[in-house]
Amino acid sequence: MEADDGALTTKAPKRRPAHKETPAIARWCIGPVDQQGRGDGVVALTAAELDNARSRAAAVGLHEAMAESLPAAGQVDIRVPAYRGNSLIPVLAWLAATRLSERGAQVSWHLEKRQGPDSVRRLLEGLGWALDKKRVGRTVRLRGVPPATASLPTPRSFEAQLGSRRVELLADYGVFSPSRIDEGTALLLGVALQHPPVDVVADVGVGYGPLAIGLILNGVARSAVATDVDCIALWLAQRNAQAHGVQMALQCTPDPIAVQPTQLTVCNIPTHINAEETARFMAGLARRAEHGTLLAVVHASLEGRYTRHLASANLRVSRRHPGPSHVVLETARVRSEAAH
Repeated sequence: MEADDGALTTKAPKRRPAHKETPAIARWCIGPVDQQGRGDGVVALTAAELDNARSRAAAVGLHEAMAESLPAAGQVDIRVPAYRGNSLIPVLAWLAATRLSERGAQVSWHLEKRQGPDSVRRLLEGLGWALDKKRVGRTVRLRGVPPATASLPTPRSFEAQLGSRRVELLADYGVFSPSRIDEGTALLLGVALQHPPVDVVADVGVGYGPLAIGLILNGVARSAVATDVDCIALWLAQRNAQAHGVQMALQCTPDPIAVQPTQLTVCNIPTHINAEETARFMAGLARRAEHGTLLAVVHASLEGRYTRHLASANLRVSRRHPGPSHVVLETARVRSEAAH
């Protein structure tokens, strides 16, 4: 039920039926884990963690774990990346208490010194946890039993104008541009809103969902398929889509061609990845353009670099849409152009 402050309060049940695709789990691990043992399951925060875990254990993304009923375990280990900050702690506490742990399960929080284990302990104790503290090598372990009930906090949000629609978007926990629509995305949305309507739009690097949601709410697409490498961003996109009645299928992956071909693909190109990852990513975007229009935005100072990447995949930029600081690169179907 909804608590008075808008937080979702859930009573932890004694036992949940196993998810139809997830075997019985002895221990759940949340976050980056060096190794897994037999019978372990992993809740991944990123695509890299998900890929690493899938070869050795049952693994789901956080966005999936937050939405599904999973088999409960007698042990849960949680490692929170330092860059996420303490605001994510109550979310993971809710997940551990209501989705992953049996009644009386032991939950261990593994923290680096720079994460302030004492402040994390006080935060969790304020949420009803009883924890003991122990130093284990270079880390600190807080261990205890989850409370019988837990509240899921409401993420921070902001209002934004998406075409003709004013919306509220959840954006929190270290996601990109958490307080406003960034300039590149705003430019890309404006260009994409001029595109003829399509059944499905692909949003590669969806973040918390403003592009896909804006295109659907303004009638450019009926639904969306979307990718991102951040499972937390996907969880927020999922919630934003549901709040605005938008149909969006989400996948945690760095591969642009992991989702179905579409007549329109939009992408705010990630420019922080290394050269090898960039080449692989751009080749995937170019392959998507074989099936329809690709609209990709980059900072204007990087236009030449990413145009060359597209050219190396035999894809020509047919039109460019410049803005104050960014530019949208538009490509048309390769096969259609080759036929003339």
